[in-house]
Amino acid sequence: MRLHANARACPHSRRLAIRRLEQGWTLTRAAEAAEVSVRTISKWRCRYRLEGEPGLCDRSSAPAVIPHRTPQERV
Repeated sequence: MRLHANARACPHSRRLAIRRLEQGWTLTRAAEAAEVSVRTISKWRCRYRLEGEPGLCDRSSAPAVIPHRTPQERV
């Protein structure tokens, strides 16, 4: 697996943070242990609930849609 160059944590670390939340840790305490923000831990937890393990993998930072893209004919 290729990790994102700027990733704060690998999927294993994210899984560990989720396990801690499942064990009753608070968001703040889990965030401090993982050395990330509470917002990041919340994002990971939401993705895990929706997608399971695959939700903890790195995601592309490229935009899904570019509204003002030059038409292919013009390129």
